[in-house]
Amino acid sequence: PTTSPTDVSSLEEILKSVQFNLINLQGAGLEENGASSLLDMILYYESATHLDISSNASLGVSGWQALARLLRQSGCLWRLDACNIPMLEYPAQALSKALLSSRLTVLHLENTCLSGKPLFTLVGALKKNSALQELYLCDNELNSYQDAMQLGELLKYNHTLKALNLSNNTVSDTGMDLYSGPKVDI
Repeated sequence: PTTSPTDVSSLEEILKSVQFNLINLQGAGLEENGASSLLDMILYYESATHLDISSNASLGVSGWQALARLLRQSGCLWRLDACNIPMLEYPAQALSKALLSSRLTVLHLENTCLSGKPLFTLVGALKKNSALQELYLCDNELNSYQDAMQLGELLKYNHTLKALNLSNNTVSDTGMDLYSGPKVDI
């Protein structure tokens, strides 16, 4: 089943009445218009401190724009899970721009094909981010050379990041040897 704007509007009464610790939309079949409407409502009513939109691959441009607005403007959202969604060029750009001013402290991007140019785009923003403390990049097919160099740059410039999970990637000791900054526990 997919979620339409009509389906989403019925949730408005609940979203404006309650602030949730977690709104779990994992695998909810969100499509572009429904995702956009729902994310705008979550922002307007400041309905969540933790949002899970994992496994919703059909967010579309409007959905990603709404998510970017939510990340930039929310005063209460501290954690986002966006796993199992291909992080192609536009989603990576939208997310990266939002992370420049986001208050997120925890970001899960597991199994998002975040390698190469999308990782480069994300790292560019995260080097300037002063809020994010935990970043989870498991299962992204990160490699030991180019991707490892980007992660090394991230660690060199971002001093607020306390946890970086790279489980189930091919970033080997050789790849991390490219990192020449201060000692960081990964």
